[in-house]
Amino acid sequence: MKKGKAWVLIALLWMPFWYGQLQAMEEQADVRILIDVSGSMKQNDPKNLRRPALRLLVGLLSSETRAGVWTFGQYVNMQIPLGQVDKAWKKRARKSSESIGSPGQFTNIEDALKRSTEDWSGAPGPYRRSVILLTDGMVDISRDRTKNAASKRRILERILPRLADLNATVHTIALSKNADHVLMKNLAAETGGWYEQVETAEQLQKVFLRIFEKVGKPDAVPLQDNKFKVDESITEATLLVFHKPGAQETEVVPPDGKAFRADNAPASVSWHRDQGYDMLTISDPQAGEWKIRAEVDPDNRVMIVTDLKMQTTELPNRLIQGASLPVIVNFSDHGKLIRKREFLEVVNVSGTQLDDTSISEARPMLDNGQVPDKHANDGLFTLSFGGESVGSGVGELVLNASGPTFVREKRMTYEVVPPVNLEASPRSDGRVLDVRIIPDVELIDSASLHIDAWMENSEGEQFRLPLNISPGGQGGSGEIDLMSFTGPRRIAIKANATALSGESISYFDTPMEVEGMKQPEPVVVAKPEPPPPAQPKPVSEPVPEPEPKPEPEPEPEPEPEPEPEPEPEPEPEPEAEEEGGWGTALIWFGIINLLLIIGGGGAYWWIHRRNQRNIVSLVDDADATKLSDDKGEDND
Repeated sequence: MKKGKAWVLIALLWMPFWYGQLQAMEEQADVRILIDVSGSMKQNDPKNLRRPALRLLVGLLSSETRAGVWTFGQYVNMQIPLGQVDKAWKKRARKSSESIGSPGQFTNIEDALKRSTEDWSGAPGPYRRSVILLTDGMVDISRDRTKNAASKRRILERILPRLADLNATVHTIALSKNADHVLMKNLAAETGGWYEQVETAEQLQKVFLRIFEKVGKPDAVPLQDNKFKVDESITEATLLVFHKPGAQETEVVPPDGKAFRADNAPASVSWHRDQGYDMLTISDPQAGEWKIRAEVDPDNRVMIVTDLKMQTTELPNRLIQGASLPVIVNFSDHGKLIRKREFLEVVNVSGTQLDDTSISEARPMLDNGQVPDKHANDGLFTLSFGGESVGSGVGELVLNASGPTFVREKRMTYEVVPPVNLEASPRSDGRVLDVRIIPDVELIDSASLHIDAWMENSEGEQFRLPLNISPGGQGGSGEIDLMSFTGPRRIAIKANATALSGESISYFDTPMEVEGMKQPEPVVVAKPEPPPPAQPKPVSEPVPEPEPKPEPEPEPEPEPEPEPEPEPEPEPEPEAEEEGGWGTALIWFGIINLLLIIGGGGAYWWIHRRNQRNIVSLVDDADATKLSDDKGEDND
C-alpha cells in the first residue's frame, strides 16, 4: 500500500490507542518554511504579500517552537536561521521578511526540500516535524526539460519517501494555476499534510493561519461578536484581528473599560499592525469579558497560553466519506489529566461542523459510557464524527468547552474524499455515456464493496442504472442512453464497504449531472371544429287573398307605395385569416342566402298583390260600363 493513503489508515488505526496515550509532555513544533522567490512571482505576487503573510505566521508561532525560513529560486538561501522562536528570533524574522522579492530565474524545489531538512534524522523526539512549501511554479532548474523532469523524479522517488519515513508532514500552497499541482498534492498526501491552491496573494494570510493551526495546535478561546472571556488560568492572550484597507483603527476594551489602541497600548501589550491585520499579545490579561472594536471577521482569533488546557485527538487532514471515527476531548491542569467528578460534571463540550454552505447544530460530546464513549466519568468526552452527514469537500470541525470559570475552543480543518470515484465518458456519437464506478483499493477492502446506482430527475423520480459488477471487487460499469430522456438527471451512488482499518463505510453521493438529448414530444394543439352553418328559416309562399266581392262604386284606393327594400348589411372588414376561417365563411354564406330568400319572397308577394288589385280594378270598370249601358237603354 502506498503511503499516499496511509495518513487516513494510520489516523483511524491510532484512534483506539489514544485513550491510554495522554502525553506527559506535549510535542512541540519544528517548522521549516520555504518561500518561492522566482521571477514569476512578479506576476503572481506583485505587491509582495508574501512578506506580511510570513510575518503573520512568525508572530503566531509559540515560544516553544523551533523554526527557520528558506527562500529559493535558482539557489536556496537561509533567510531566517533555524532556532528557537523567542522575541529576538521574531524580531529578526520580521525585519528579514522585508527583503523577500522575486529575483530568482528558476524554481529549485528539490534543493529547497533537501537543504531545509538535511539535519533531520531518526525519530522526531519531542518535536512534530513540519514543512510549509509556498510556490507558484513547476520544478524548474534548467532550460533543459530533461533535467527538470529528472529533478522532479528525485523529489518523488528519494526526498518524499525520506520525509515520510522521518514522520515529517509537508503542507503545500500553490500560488498559481500554473504550479505543479500534481507534485504539490503528492507531497501533501504522502505525508498527511494539507494542500491548498490560492488564486490571489491576498488570500495568503488566511491560508497561513489555517496551516499554523495544524502545525502549532494552539489553545484558544471562542470569539463571538468580537467578544471573548479570559479566566484566571490564562497567562497570555494573542489577538489576531483582520481588517480591510481604510478600516478604522482596531480598539480593545478590557474588563475594566479602559479602551486602548496601538498608539496608547499599556506596557503589557505588544502590538504589531501590518497589511490586512492587527496582532497583539497581552501578558497577564485581566480576567473577565473583553471586547474588540473592529469589523467582525470569522477568521479573527484569540489564542492563549494557559495551564488549563483542552486537548483533543486530531482529525486526519483527509477523511473517507461515509466513515465515522471518534473525536475525543480531555482537560489537563499543569499536564495532568483532570478526572475530578466535580469538574467533569459542570463542563459542557460540543462539536459543530462548518462548510462553505452551512453550519450544523452543535452536537454534545459525552462522558457517560454510552456509544461512542467507552467508559463513564473517565475524563474523556467523545463524539462520533463522519458518516453520511459529512459530504465531500473541505470543512471545519469546531470543538467548544465551557465551565463555570473558563471557555476553550479548538478548530480542525479537513477534506473528505470518496471511497469510490465516478468516471463518465461519451462515445463517439455522443448519444451514449459509458459510466465506471471505481473503488479506491488503497482505502477500502474491495471485496466488501456493494454498489447501487440510479438517476434522479428534478421531480425526484428515480431510474435504476444497471451495473455490470467487475470480478474481484473492481467496481462496476454501465451505460446511459442520453437519447432516452429529456432534461437533466443526477447520477446517485450508494456504496457500503469496510475500510482497510476495519471501519464500516456507508457512502452516498450524487457526484455528477447528465443532460438528456431526447427531443421533447411536440405539443399538438387540436383545431376547434367549425360551427355548423346557420340554417335559414323556411319562408312560406304568400297565400293569395280571396277575390273581394264587388261593392257598389267604391272609391278607388290609392296604389300602395312599394315597401322599401332592406338596406344591405355593411360588408365586414377583412380579418387576418385564423384557424376556423372556413366556419366564418359558411356563416356569412348562410346569412346572404337567407337575405336573398327573404327579399325574393317579399318581391313575389308584392307583385302578386299588385296583380290582384289590377284585376279588381278591371272588374270594377267593367261593372261600371255595364250599368251605364243599362241606364241608357232605360232612357230610350
